[in-house]
Amino acid sequence: MSATSSRPTRRMPSRALVLVAAVGAVALLASCGSTDQPSTRPTVTVTVDPPTGASGTGAGSPSAIPTATATSADLPTAMAAGAQRGAPKSFEEAKARIDKAKPDATVTTRFVSPTGNIVCQRSTDSTAAACEVAKGRVSPPLPTVCPAQGPKDIGRVELRQDGAYPVCNRDSIRKGGEPTLPYGSRTQPSGTTACISEEYGVTCIDTATAHGFFLAKDTFVTF
Repeated sequence: MSATSSRPTRRMPSRALVLVAAVGAVALLASCGSTDQPSTRPTVTVTVDPPTGASGTGAGSPSAIPTATATSADLPTAMAAGAQRGAPKSFEEAKARIDKAKPDATVTTRFVSPTGNIVCQRSTDSTAAACEVAKGRVSPPLPTVCPAQGPKDIGRVELRQDGAYPVCNRDSIRKGGEPTLPYGSRTQPSGTTACISEEYGVTCIDTATAHGFFLAKDTFVTF
């Protein structure tokens, strides 16, 4: 027997086999991660502030309410969207709430809700009023509410001579510095328009036309 007997040699796998095995392992891990594991990649949200004054007429004046981009003739005067929690169902119900509320001496033509999310503007010498939300825009109940070119959700409701209408607005009536209308309080009696602030949202009416609206986060009602 030879003192220098040779040992059997091992054959190392080729690079091709190693590569195939590695690719298979990666594919298996990826497959498991996509179905069973939550993604750890952060979600990136890009917010673009629309330019103000893009579709309004004299938003800075208390007697001039921005007009909607959709014509009133295209829309019914009674619409609703969202949960409508706490919303009055008619002009009579809304008026009864406002009549029972105590007027706030600090509020005349402009105000914000206690949360600051809803801002309103009304005219004391015409049948115009408007309220809009900073957060909680709502999808339109009818495709004709939003024009083909422009925002596709509703951020404001406007009360005009022929009724109350939702608006897919780009502009804003918010100027900053508006006084707060506490919950349960109404605007000072002046002209034919009046608004009340409640925990559910803001309601505005026009006693001359018997129309009005309710607006809150993610919901509105017109009547």
